[in-house]
Amino acid sequence: MNINKRVAKRISELKQKEKLTVENLAWNGGLSKSCVGYAIKGKFDTKISTIEGICASLGISLAEFFSVFDEIPEIEEKTLKKQTRRKN
Repeated sequence: MNINKRVAKRISELKQKEKLTVENLAWNGGLSKSCVGYAIKGKFDTKISTIEGICASLGISLAEFFSVFDEIPEIEEKTLKKQTRRKN
């Protein structure tokens, strides 16, 4: 699972746990509803400042948000090929 999907999943889990709507999560974190909506969909990169606002809304730290990310992410093969080309 890529990082965008993992972040989206974590936001959704925490939102459901706290029984918050997207609107509540956005409002309490000083974010727009669409910004939170995009983060929950996981189709785009989510800025750390957005995650920080979501954490503020949930009353948790960034460290707590990322505490469940215990595995090393897999690097896609195409990314590795790009990195190899840059070194040569």
